Amino acid sequence: MEIIAQEKTESFSLSNKSFTVFSNIPSLTIENKLAIIDSLQQTLELKDLMNNFAALVAKFVRPFNIQFQSPHGFFNLQNAPKAHYKKSYNLSLSSSDHRIGLITYQSDMPIEKSEDKVLHELHELVLTSLKHALKFSELNSMIFKDHLTNISNRAYYDETIQRSIEQCYRNQQSLSLILLDANNFKIINDTLGHLAGDKVLQVFAQIMIKSIRNSDMVFRLGGDEFAIILEPGGVKSVENVIRRIKHEITNDVFLRKLKFSSSIGFSHWEMGVTSTELFSAADQSLYMDKALGKRNS
Repeated sequence: MEIIAQEKTESFSLSNKSFTVFSNIPSLTIENKLAIIDSLQQTLELKDLMNNFAALVAKFVRPFNIQFQSPHGFFNLQNAPKAHYKKSYNLSLSSSDHRIGLITYQSDMPIEKSEDKVLHELHELVLTSLKHALKFSELNSMIFKDHLTNISNRAYYDETIQRSIEQCYRNQQSLSLILLDANNFKIINDTLGHLAGDKVLQVFAQIMIKSIRNSDMVFRLGGDEFAIILEPGGVKSVENVIRRIKHEITNDVFLRKLKFSSSIGFSHWEMGVTSTELFSAADQSLYMDKALGKRNS
């Protein structure tokens, strides 16, 4: 789909001159602003905060595809199937502060001046909560990071899968779970040593990261076991990720020398399925793939 840029990225801060003009005659009432602030202060989770913000944008402007990017978090929401126009804003608390992040709106029509004005007002209201959420995300990344592979760990998987299922239930979205492990990893450790084994896990983790979308997440569950949450998921999404992973493994010089391979299983979430049941189904699929690989070797 071709995206037509409405105009260049704008810088937005509380000291922005264009915002100062807008704020003289606000579009949002005091009551609106108080209700918005209350809604945005309900959570420190970036994903939940941005979902609340997107709902407010849909209410006071109109639904958009919204993407937010920063060094400490990413958010993507698809609301408009036909998104031919896009407009981006740099968000910062003041002109002297470092940029908090970049927010981009996509829709089927250009953003009008009156809508732009409301978006600026909404940005002002979300900035403080957004800064706190990003700091919270940064601190969590230190707690929930696997320090060998530099990806999320088992504790963060347990928290994320439950939250993702709850969100998919509310928004009627799809979700898939992929489980992976390294075949014959113990042999690699025993014959080449643990340093080589560590490098295998690091390279494998980077291959998975390279093979997924920005909305997906990779986790090291422990040892040579990994998980990928695809949100949104589905058969096609899983097939694409698995194909990319296998392609990257085949083309990696280091892994090819070791004749490295991986077993992969997956499951798709359905209404009423718990996180334990979703994991169990993916684990059974992984077991079947591993058994098939042994028979064919």
